[in-house]
Order: sequence, then C-alpha cells, then structure tokens
Amino acid sequence: MLFQSLPLPFLFLLFCLSLLITLSASAWFTHRLEKICSLLGLSSRLLSLLGASGANIPNYAASIFSIASGQVVTGLGIIIGSNIYNCAIILAVAAFAAPGRHGLALPFKRASKEARAVRNVAGYSLAIVFTATLIIWLLPGTLLPQAIALPPLTTLALLAAIVSTFSLFAILVFQAFKAKDENEDEDNQETHGEGESERMKKVKQRAEMVRLTGEIVLALAIALGGVVVMVQSGQALTGALHMPPVLAGLLVLAVATSLPNTVVAFSLARDNRASACIEEIFSSNSINATLGIALPLAFWHAALNDRLLLILDAPLMVALTLIALVLAYRRRVTPLAGSLLVAVYVVWVVAHVWAG
Repeated sequence: MLFQSLPLPFLFLLFCLSLLITLSASAWFTHRLEKICSLLGLSSRLLSLLGASGANIPNYAASIFSIASGQVVTGLGIIIGSNIYNCAIILAVAAFAAPGRHGLALPFKRASKEARAVRNVAGYSLAIVFTATLIIWLLPGTLLPQAIALPPLTTLALLAAIVSTFSLFAILVFQAFKAKDENEDEDNQETHGEGESERMKKVKQRAEMVRLTGEIVLALAIALGGVVVMVQSGQALTGALHMPPVLAGLLVLAVATSLPNTVVAFSLARDNRASACIEEIFSSNSINATLGIALPLAFWHAALNDRLLLILDAPLMVALTLIALVLAYRRRVTPLAGSLLVAVYVVWVVAHVWAG
C-alpha cells in the first residue's frame, strides 16, 4: 500500500487533507452543474439528479478505485455504508433540521406534482438498490452461486442483474431530462422575438458554458485525485489501527464520503424544501448503487467472502430504502421517525464493532 510506511499522525493528516480537497472539489463540481442547468433551463428534477451525482463523487469514485484495486469488501462497504447512512442519519438530520419542529412534510395539495416526483424517484431507487444487492449476492464465493451450482447460469444471472440496474437508472435519468418546470413555457414566450439582444445573450451564454465546462472538468480531476489519496491513506490508517476492511468501508470511508450529502440535505431542510431534500437522498442512493456497485462489478468479478456484508448490510440497505419510500408515501418524516432511524444505525454500528 502506497502510504503504509507513514507514521500514524501523518496518515491521519493526509486522510483529512485529501478528504477536505475531495469535498471542496465535489462542491465546486456541483455548483457548476447547477449553473449549467440554470443556463440551459433544465428542470429542477434533473438539477437534483445532477447535483446528487456531483455530491456523490467521493462515494462511487472511491468504490470504483477500491474494487479495481482488489479491495472488493472495502469498495462495496463504502457504497452500502453510505446508502445506509443516507437513509438513516441524513434523513434523520433533515427531519430535525426542518423548521417548526414537525419534521419534513411533503406538499398535501391534491395531485401534488412534487409529491408524485418524489414517489417516482423513491420507487426507482428501491428497485435499483434491490438489483444492486442481487449483483452482490451473485458474486463468486457468495450464497446464490453456491445454491445455483451452475457457473454459466450464475454468470447469466449476474449479467441480467447488472443490465437491470443500468436500465432502471437510465429510465430515471431519461425521466429527469423529460421533466419540465411549470414556468418553462412562460420563459420561452417572454424571450421569443427579442432580436439582436437575444443573439448577444446567446453568445454570452455559449462563452459561459465553455468556461463552466472547463471548471467542471478541472473540479472532477481534482476530486478523483483526492479520492485516490483518501482511499489509500484511509486504508493505511485503518490498517494501522487494526480495523477490519469491512469496517473501514462501512463506517470510516462511507461516512467521510457522505459528508457533502449531509450538508446539502441539512440546507434544503432548513429552507423548508422537503421534496428536494428527500429526492436528493433517493437520487444519491440510486447513483451510488449504479456507479459504485453495478459499474465496477461489471468489469471486476472478485470473490466476496464477508458473510456479514451479505446477510446484514446489503439487506439493511434495501430495508431502509423501503422504509424511506413508505415515509415518502406518508408525506412526512417526523422527528420520532428520525430518532428511530438513528437508533437502527447505532445498533448496526454496535453489531459490526462487536462482530469485528
């Protein structure tokens, strides 16, 4: 390992510095994406999805790097731990942060467009997380391949689960692109036929797009570089502390890489934007499962021998996503529900510490 020979204090400082750089670059990436969406007049739903993709760069990039480096348990632990953290801790933080001390509340207007959008994203998130869990269960050395006992059939099932995950995510992205804001047509009518001033505005917009695209590429490069150093130093640090790889992924790296989502969800909740807050959490889980599990495991099929990750962690990720979906259908996440989610998370952490 690259940083294994460094003293423990230097490892800790390097991990914190690389984490700070990664989070800053991810925030920069997200802000530039938001500006591009605003310039192009894209829907708020697509903006939420793109913002989640930027905020989750540390998660799926760290997972891809870990799995490609042969650290399958650590890579999967980052995504599973991050998704569990999202549905338990971030949702609870948002419920407590919402004004009025009544938790997050989706609009109760008849046929609310926002509520329908959140339910739709939540449903796809649950399906994507479930198919991603099937991918994990179909890896060599796990339970399902041993039960099937036919390698060609196992490979076919694994391929089907990977394709299903990507297909569901593609539909989710397509629907986000297809969605339109209610004021879009009004904006088009207002800007129609302005002549020369409109052409000048388009020239400036193209120049702004070029600048923003360059900044996005730079921010992405910095974030990916920070992720490489963060994962390497994090693995060396947890190894020096004699922490099992699964705990390093599920707790240390998963929580560290989920900090951008925590800040975003807290801000949205404080601004009383419950729909955007809940949708961002579900979008994050979908992106994590697709890019952090399905994508790397489509290329690297290493054996997985951690039974606790299979029988506890992955099922808990699906169960908490289902609970979050139920809360979305009930249109409210109360502080009591948030407290129960935190309790589940604490019990899960204690179970891993005890098992480790």
